Amino acid sequence: MKITVNHDELAQIERLLPESAKMLIHVLGYSATSRLINRFGGVTLAAKSGAARERSGGVHALLREVLTEDESRKLIGYLGADQFYIPRCDSALRELRNARFIAAIAARQDEGMSIRQAMALLCPEYGISDRQGWKLIRSSSEAGEQPGLF
Repeated sequence: MKITVNHDELAQIERLLPESAKMLIHVLGYSATSRLINRFGGVTLAAKSGAARERSGGVHALLREVLTEDESRKLIGYLGADQFYIPRCDSALRELRNARFIAAIAARQDEGMSIRQAMALLCPEYGISDRQGWKLIRSSSEAGEQPGLF
């Protein structure tokens, strides 16, 4: 399961993000950064500014798939011709997935489903084993957390 993040969630997990992601947030904002991470996380891109061929294709074409023209200009203006790495943000996204999983388990239980039924349904959906699911539930219970995002 690929974990995606929206701009509100990105703001909530900012403390867990690598510095390169925080730099992207500073330059582009949460919404554009979340789109970049969702589409290109884990990829190094090179955006040579000034080369007509590059502006009409290559990385610029890829960026136009997820960024507005203004956002692309901001990013290229900040980075110039340098290569840049779009971080995967694995730790932060894993934390987000785990919080979503705990909240989904609680929601299913509120609907009257047993925890075992909820686990059988949700573990495959969230791409985790039931052992990992039980660990998450146990650690959530021990921490006294209420279900929900952070």
